[in-house]
Amino acid sequence: MSGFYDVDFGEVVARTVTTSMMSTSTRLRPACGARPGFQEPAWRGFPREVHTLGEAPSKRTDHSVVLFRDSLLVFGGFDGHNRFNDLRELHLKDKRWSQVSVRSQVPRNRFGHTAVIYGHSMYIFGGWDGHDTLQELFEYNISSNMWIQLPMRGTAPRARYRHTAVVCGDAMFTFGGVDKTQYRFPDLHEYSFSHRHWSKVSTLSVQPSARTFHKTVVHEGFMYILGGFDGRRLNDMYRILLRTKSELQRCQKQLADQVSSPPVPTGGGMPSSTGAVGDAQDAAQTLMPEDLWCWTRIEDQQGQVYTPRTGHAVVVWNHCFYLMGGTDENARQNDIYRYDVRNKTWACIDPVTGGPPSARSGSKAVVCRNSIFFFGGYTKKDGDYFNDLFEFNIPEAHWTRIDSPTKPSVRTDHSCVVYEASLYIFGGFDGRTRFQDLHQFNTEDREWMQVPETDNVPVGRFGHSAVVYQSSMFVFGGWDGHDTLDDLYEFSITTSQWYNVPGRGDVPPSRYRHSAVVHGCAMFVFGGVDKRQARFADLCEFSFDNRSWSRVKTTGDPPSARTFHRACMYGSCMYILGGFDGTRRNDMYKIAVPEQLPRDEKRRRRLALGTGEGDATEAAAEPEIGEVEGPHENKEIVRLRLQVLELQKRLESEQERHLCKICFEREINTVILDCNHRAVCSRCLDQVSTCPLCRAVMRSTVLTYNA
Repeated sequence: MSGFYDVDFGEVVARTVTTSMMSTSTRLRPACGARPGFQEPAWRGFPREVHTLGEAPSKRTDHSVVLFRDSLLVFGGFDGHNRFNDLRELHLKDKRWSQVSVRSQVPRNRFGHTAVIYGHSMYIFGGWDGHDTLQELFEYNISSNMWIQLPMRGTAPRARYRHTAVVCGDAMFTFGGVDKTQYRFPDLHEYSFSHRHWSKVSTLSVQPSARTFHKTVVHEGFMYILGGFDGRRLNDMYRILLRTKSELQRCQKQLADQVSSPPVPTGGGMPSSTGAVGDAQDAAQTLMPEDLWCWTRIEDQQGQVYTPRTGHAVVVWNHCFYLMGGTDENARQNDIYRYDVRNKTWACIDPVTGGPPSARSGSKAVVCRNSIFFFGGYTKKDGDYFNDLFEFNIPEAHWTRIDSPTKPSVRTDHSCVVYEASLYIFGGFDGRTRFQDLHQFNTEDREWMQVPETDNVPVGRFGHSAVVYQSSMFVFGGWDGHDTLDDLYEFSITTSQWYNVPGRGDVPPSRYRHSAVVHGCAMFVFGGVDKRQARFADLCEFSFDNRSWSRVKTTGDPPSARTFHRACMYGSCMYILGGFDGTRRNDMYKIAVPEQLPRDEKRRRRLALGTGEGDATEAAAEPEIGEVEGPHENKEIVRLRLQVLELQKRLESEQERHLCKICFEREINTVILDCNHRAVCSRCLDQVSTCPLCRAVMRSTVLTYNA
């Protein structure tokens, strides 16, 4: 039976003196998940400053720090002026900092939140964004390098910050904190990682006062609470039994089974995930300026290379590419190959368990957490189209067919993207009809839903591309049955509205069956074919900040003009795999692309360089205020608030479209005659030699005047 127990402070002092002579492994453990086989270091001597390499995070407080294998992950925080939402990694072996570039929307800026590690994921809860205390729970899945906002099921804690959270067994426990009305909490909540469900823990006996600024640790199933602020500063200690020893052993075995990878008989075991978090941040550090925009053919592919094919699917997970299905010279396939980027080695994953999808082409796949979701496709030109959805659990190499009473109609050459924990399917072709419908599959609830149509829905199409940037899906090109297309549409996932994006700059020629990826605040499009069957080998860039297209001038050994290929991002490189250039291919190319910072991030860094500590009052301890019941907003109010914020951002973006792309302070008043782009002001003109949009060499410019 769980209960709070007050620990006599005199006894605690004596115990502290005793444990100070023990090794670290026998003391109270930090708040992090079980890591089988992990040996905690025994610290000796006095603390010393660690000299690191790379770009360290800017100064901050009230951030979170967790340990994952041999890396520290730092998220969020506050510097007296700015609240952060960047994710930084410190590689402990080589003491190098790097910023983790994720393939998804990032949680909003915050501080005073909590973070814990469980399995292959980091979980953050709550915090303060400068206007409100937050009730959000996010999961950062390290293997897929994606953030996922988790639904608040069960009895969730109210919005708060400066609380604490620990992992014990298979659950996270949060205690205390304060909200925007300065109401402090005395409650204890449990979040089950297995059931993804919140519950309030009913406790017995004496319990701690409502508090904030306290600290909690876990040791042998007990959670200890030390100090804090409940109107006055405290030096008391409490503990509560969360899990018995037998329960801890069961949970540890369950976690070990989840994170371990079974051997694959055909070519060695599944690759380990030690080293860098995300996508090869260590490799990104080695890029030189001359490496950018230079195509390289990867000649030294080892192992079981897949057969030349078209219409396959490719995803990235844990420093590996996974290639599935497609059509080779013999037939359509349903095999799955893994390419270890670090070892440059291919392996066919065989055998697999469960029921794999039938052989097919034109299917689309995305990765979410530790699974690949695989939808649709076809086997014959005149029939056999599919609308089945399969899940491939990567660590277990297990296929599962997901059956649902409602689902999209059969189709191929559709698009599929993932946002948080949902898949979005748009368009496609069933041999007769080109679709313009949008469907959502929630991986938490395992349910399909058709998104209601609104104004500005794109015409029906297939062979288009779709990517996710921030909270929107961008759809480019495709074939409508009569012509290839060069239009660009944005679907706001927040407001469920379609927007037509005007074609500014050097718009790519119309095409379909091309590929597109996102890196930084830009989308890159490669290849494809038009209605005359002319194939492309160009690389085009769309800047989400400038809302403008440009052609990228590349060097090196470029891929042949092709279609039916696949592209993916890993680290700072775009990879092209296979496709059709007159014959089917199984070659691979890569090109390093620079990561363009979003305008808001550039402005924040510029302000950080020019400001001092800022207003530090927000970081001070909250004053003593009576316990007032805080507001509890419903989901509709939260949704409307998010819509207002997004519309405000759109207005700001349109207003700032006319600002200089160098300083973002003065209006553009020059035209670069070499490429006809308006991009800089006259003051910044002397600082650049190439166009900021298309990187063309500037030879002549003209000054313009606003009427």
